Amino acid sequence: MTTDRWPDKTIPEFTMAELCAAIERHQDDPDPVTQSLVRGCWREWERRHGLASTED
Repeated sequence: MTTDRWPDKTIPEFTMAELCAAIERHQDDPDPVTQSLVRGCWREWERRHGLASTED
């Protein structure tokens, strides 16, 4: 069974699998709050990979 629920923790505590799943599942969601969470997931993914953030 798959679920669209977010993990019950803050984004920095997500595992890499949880980060990737959240991005893939929710990236096209039109809700502004969800989009903000997805951007946070991308920033955390970039940080963990030593990449510069795409945000100014």
